[in-house]
Amino acid sequence: MQKFFEIIPSGTNIQFVKNAWKFIVLSIVLVVLSIGSMVYNSVARGSVLNFGIDFQGGSTVRLALDKEHAIEIQQIRDALGEMGYQGASALTVPDAENEVLIRVKEVHSIDPAQAKACEEALQGYETAKLVQFNYPPEGASKLFLKFDSQPIYGEVERILHDAGCEGRADKGTGKEGEFPVDVSLIGIGAKLQEQLDGHFGAGTVDHIVSSETVGSKVGGQLKRDGITSLLYAIGFIFLYVMLRFDLRYAPGGIVALTHDAFMVVGAFAITYKEFNLQTIAALLTVIGYSINDTIVVFDRVRERVALNRDGDIEEITNTALNETLSRTILTSTTTMLVVLSIWVIGSGPIKDFAFALIVGLLVGTYSSLFIASPLFLWINKRFYGGEGHLLSIDKEEREGTGTLLGSATGAEVDGISGKTIGELRSEAKGEASGDGDGDGDKPTIEATATPVSKPTSDGGEPQRTSRRRRRRRPES
Repeated sequence: MQKFFEIIPSGTNIQFVKNAWKFIVLSIVLVVLSIGSMVYNSVARGSVLNFGIDFQGGSTVRLALDKEHAIEIQQIRDALGEMGYQGASALTVPDAENEVLIRVKEVHSIDPAQAKACEEALQGYETAKLVQFNYPPEGASKLFLKFDSQPIYGEVERILHDAGCEGRADKGTGKEGEFPVDVSLIGIGAKLQEQLDGHFGAGTVDHIVSSETVGSKVGGQLKRDGITSLLYAIGFIFLYVMLRFDLRYAPGGIVALTHDAFMVVGAFAITYKEFNLQTIAALLTVIGYSINDTIVVFDRVRERVALNRDGDIEEITNTALNETLSRTILTSTTTMLVVLSIWVIGSGPIKDFAFALIVGLLVGTYSSLFIASPLFLWINKRFYGGEGHLLSIDKEEREGTGTLLGSATGAEVDGISGKTIGELRSEAKGEASGDGDGDGDKPTIEATATPVSKPTSDGGEPQRTSRRRRRRRPES
């Protein structure tokens, strides 16, 4: 007989359900540890998480270095720290020779007086007349201009530079017949260029490729939008699970994926890694991966319940978890290999993104086994224990006290033998198939009535009723 290699041998019966409470306690401890780390960060560091430029505000500057100056990226990072840029990062730009991408928390802003001076300077521009000059609140990185005819962008940049509003002028968006110009201020880029030239020598920075700034107000809006996207994802997944399976399944899946997302955030709080928009994308990925694994488990539970309607729901769930264990391990392992490779080889934001996925994969697999399924069983027992066939058979009911277990066919307990009606039917079928005489004729079996105990409406002693079992008559 040909044998196949099995990671999880057939017949494995790990007691996931019985030991679930131990892992629930572990999850509670991890949640408390995560909350404690956030409180410590808030008190000691001023922020619960190390929010990146996307959420906290800051500037991103892309610089092209002179080829004659051989400077390592680590030297630039050290120089930024010496210049007082706390939390700054520097990365080499892929597919771009001698270019670095620098992120700092400082923003370039212009005060109303400086903006007024730049507006007055443009009033004397003769090529095109300035029609409108708008500057956003403090911390913004753009000026929005409109002219009555097409201006020359280089001349606009020169006038603004002389007035103290250095930036790059480009075509803006507007209605037909308008001539809008958007000026991206690059003051922080010019400052970094000057400081790096002073630190490493004149001509170190060849030119500024690009410079972008996110104000604190914009960062706050991005933070709110990120939280809103997570809540929407969780809400729609709840509706999907409720409609796809049953209401009793949905809370387990939602608690599991919320648990996974919080564990990832807790990992970032403990390690104080940068939390940015890439991290939000990783959280959404973890949520999708977690609910996918949970749905596979729930689907097997539902399938097993349909095949064994008289069985104990806890035993059925435990069997389903063991049956899906091999698939869970294989899927998680292959995904983890890819993510680990990214984490080892990558750097900067992509490394933090991979770190979030590693934590999410681990807790996502864990929560499907020890969070979602136990919560489903608790909800089923607490709120649905008297309906349908998803029942837990406790000790007294196993001993046959004569009480009804549910409305499923064959689930009633015989008050005399202590067996369920389904078991009595199975025994009757066995007797009918094995008691034939030698000529091959089937025995004549009379219709009998088996006493069945049913509770009274007033809570008194159970009343005996008769349930008739039909049996086939012999063929003539």
